[in-house]
Amino acid sequence: MTRILSKGCETFYLMSRIGLAGLNFKRALVFLLSRFFREYRIVLLDSSDEFSCAARISGARYYNVAEHSINPVKPPCWEVVEQYVESLVEVIDYCFGTFNMKSIITKSFLSSLSPSSETTIPEITSRLDFENPEGGLSIYTPLEPFTFGTLRRVFGRREELDFNEILETGIIFDLSGLPTASSKLFTALIVLNKLMFMKPKHPTVVVVTYPSMIWPKSKRRDAAQLHVEQVMLEELERKGFVIVFAEKTFSELSERIIYGLDAIVFSPPSEVLDPWNPWGLYTRLEKEMTECSAVILNRGGEIKPLTIPANIMIKPLDDEEREKLKPALRVFKESDRLREILNEDYESGMRIINRLKELDGRAVLNRLVEEVRSTIGASGLKALATLLRYGYLRQAREGDEQYIVLSHGDWE
Repeated sequence: MTRILSKGCETFYLMSRIGLAGLNFKRALVFLLSRFFREYRIVLLDSSDEFSCAARISGARYYNVAEHSINPVKPPCWEVVEQYVESLVEVIDYCFGTFNMKSIITKSFLSSLSPSSETTIPEITSRLDFENPEGGLSIYTPLEPFTFGTLRRVFGRREELDFNEILETGIIFDLSGLPTASSKLFTALIVLNKLMFMKPKHPTVVVVTYPSMIWPKSKRRDAAQLHVEQVMLEELERKGFVIVFAEKTFSELSERIIYGLDAIVFSPPSEVLDPWNPWGLYTRLEKEMTECSAVILNRGGEIKPLTIPANIMIKPLDDEEREKLKPALRVFKESDRLREILNEDYESGMRIINRLKELDGRAVLNRLVEEVRSTIGASGLKALATLLRYGYLRQAREGDEQYIVLSHGDWE
């Protein structure tokens, strides 16, 4: 339970789910973190790169999600792998829709995961059928976005980040480099999903900026929405996390989120008069309240003034600071991954890759197949099919000619 000491040293309880709204919400958030959550580890989801300065406050790490990777299917601990995957599939359904295939996708994920080796969604998808034998949509369809573009680059690789480590230091997740709202939404929920199955060793506050992007007022009503709006947040609170939702206005935020708040910080105080205020309209404020920088309301009906210094600095981190505050990242050798997927065909697969490199990364499909058949044999053809299935090679058509192209994205 979080306490704030206001004038007269009265104790004011914020509880574990806090809203922060108003024109000055950015300054108010930085002040709240630097004053009342100074001893907390901070996990902040920064959708627009406006709060990297919070890393200076608490010594938190800084992680640019678009430049690195988060593996959605890697559970934070194997004791809860089934529950984790079930929750992950609800998140995928909420963000992209699963065409009523949740149970099939869950079973496919669980059968592919292993404590001994890390797998990814594109690797799982590569083993699925593109078409349903009876016609219509297949299980491949809802997972297809993870096989190319931004979603593959960010969520289709091994996990570089150690989530156990970030709970020791705190971290700012910069989502600004992600090009679409859906990729930011998915990132935020994946982080919350991983935290939901972890137990913080230190007092930890999770800050979600612009929550209406994640939990908008107008969203379909189904089990997936109930899971991400209620089940997930309640479980985070049960694990001991304090959650802060911060943005200018909550009028577009889901009512379930608003009515679940324990306290709200309004800055300036006049924002209390906003009709969405879940605890009723305050037709008048005492003079002491109107002259301060912010006021705090809680569901117990208390209202207290809060003075925020005018010189609060929210200057973002510069490039040097960002690099210095980057967490220790896991380094993966592509050769190790290839060994894992090619098994006994590893040598044959490497011969194909090296041959393509000699040919500037591309070769006519029919000629390459004939060359592999004549020089390597059945093992080479098998390795070629595996490399295509896992995205190391891809087919491309130019005019009337079909080419095999080395996918440089996995080698950069």
